Amino acid sequence: MIDRVDERDTMFARAERRPGTPAYGDYYARRPDLKAIDDRLRALPELCRPGGRHFEPSTCDEADAYFRAIDDIRVDDQLVSRWAPAVATGGGAALEALARSLGAVAAGSAPVDPAFVYTHKGRHDEEYGLEVRLPHGWAVVFLVEMDFDAMQAAPSAPVLRESAKQYYRAAVIGKTLEAVLAKAGASARCHYDAHYDVMLVPLAVAAGLGEPGRHNLLIADRFGTRVRIGAVTTDFALSRGTPVSLGASRFCEICRKCAESCPSRALSLGPRVDVRGVWKWPTDVERCYGYWRGVGTDCGICMAVCPYSHRASWFHNAVRWVLKSAPWLARVAVWGDDVVYGRRWRTNTERTRNEHGSSTDRSVNVP
Repeated sequence: MIDRVDERDTMFARAERRPGTPAYGDYYARRPDLKAIDDRLRALPELCRPGGRHFEPSTCDEADAYFRAIDDIRVDDQLVSRWAPAVATGGGAALEALARSLGAVAAGSAPVDPAFVYTHKGRHDEEYGLEVRLPHGWAVVFLVEMDFDAMQAAPSAPVLRESAKQYYRAAVIGKTLEAVLAKAGASARCHYDAHYDVMLVPLAVAAGLGEPGRHNLLIADRFGTRVRIGAVTTDFALSRGTPVSLGASRFCEICRKCAESCPSRALSLGPRVDVRGVWKWPTDVERCYGYWRGVGTDCGICMAVCPYSHRASWFHNAVRWVLKSAPWLARVAVWGDDVVYGRRWRTNTERTRNEHGSSTDRSVNVP
């Protein structure tokens, strides 16, 4: 049986607790074992702020502007009116078509398993501790692509800007779908950055949009881990998606590139274990988030180094097809990726040094 997750226990929610507030007092009375490490993490520079190793004022200002604009998004009322009749009659297919027309690279639908729903809210003090009551049995789930070139800058500031940009895009799509469903007479809720009642990776897997990887992120066909996920839950009956096999499960067992390249050593090099009733690779979230705060960005190395995240060229798509059709060839594919791209991630600085003939350690050190 899968144990449901309390959002208050997620790393992002824990990072939002502030000394002297009722939420801070309540949480660490319940979880005194986490207080010392969380206080140490809070003492580090914040993302998008001076003090992080990769802080770039103009780039971080752009990222911050995207994040701040998300809550103020206003949907196009004319577009909503045009699409509502189509959704009322066409259901999930029309919703998925709308999502793609707004910039999603993939979309699907799935029933909402209660195991995917948080038990209590925890991200914002004003909602802290409220029980999550989600009156919806279905979800339309969609993906937006992270730009390949931007991700090559990991873990520098352009990655954070790209994350912010795609979180914003996902929120625009989600809020539009929510408005269209409401116009069609359904109840709906958009789940977007910092406002999630559901866990998006398992929901995307159920909708047939990809597989979970060793890094516990979604691996999607054609785009690998270079995606952000959006979802809208609803009481409007949708079609059930079919989970897909991309060969990623077998590949991740052998590859381990994300774990070996992880600068904080937060990703497991070992086998999968039982985590809350789910068979998966564990992630040390404190080490991961601590590195984020140290460099001032959301890193992105595990997303960029994943072999599934290469450009969607004919060659890479052919390799993806082979791995789907013959997952036992994963070891050969890993070897080939190592030969062509190297075993470990190199930062832009390291690539520049290498191009000039300087020797360099290809690992990335924890700050």
